[in-house]
Amino acid sequence: MGGLPLRRKNPFMAQGLLPGITLRLDVSTGGEGESHVTRVEEIDAGRIAILVPMRGLRPRPFTAGTLVHAHYIHQQKRWMFVTEVEGHSEDGMYEFLRLPGAIESTERRRNFRLPAAIRPSSLYRVVVSPEDVDEQPLDGTIVDLSEGGCCISTRGFAQPGERLGLVALLPEAGEVQARLRVAFVREPSPGNRNRRLHCEFTDISRGNRDIIARYLMRRQLEMRRRGQL
Repeated sequence: MGGLPLRRKNPFMAQGLLPGITLRLDVSTGGEGESHVTRVEEIDAGRIAILVPMRGLRPRPFTAGTLVHAHYIHQQKRWMFVTEVEGHSEDGMYEFLRLPGAIESTERRRNFRLPAAIRPSSLYRVVVSPEDVDEQPLDGTIVDLSEGGCCISTRGFAQPGERLGLVALLPEAGEVQARLRVAFVREPSPGNRNRRLHCEFTDISRGNRDIIARYLMRRQLEMRRRGQL
């Protein structure tokens, strides 16, 4: 096991992330998606060591910083996390993934959500008429975010089923552009003037989803360091 010194305790033993588990990796490189299957070799409090994935009969290492969506099965449940490639062992046999901030069961929640406070650079209603598509500005703040959608706090009014457009800069991740559908509206509680629009993404590119995933991963790591997760 050259290049794999044991360090501190694995924090995700309860979630079944253990040496020997099979991981499916979905990655996006050069604008194209790839899927690979590999095996976990070692885990500690800082990183996950996996066998370098193979394509055909050749190793398929990924460059440091590559975003990775990882999935595995434990106790008949599917678990997932988002992380990035940290580096490789000196002998080239192992790839190191940064330890994620959290691991979620996909049965527990379709998409992992994190609280946020992001002011979109552009938020608008998409109104389709027989003549044209109109964009009506809407003022609001993203108060939680996932790869599947977001919740927007606003004093404006919207109905379930309405379509929204969104452009937002996610700190240290990049700018996201997407279309959304309002799934549910929570009216203001007593003493609060803002309503909550629970929205799901309906038109978003893989590249934009990767930006959101990268932002969520970094937020999870930051919150974990602060003891908030």
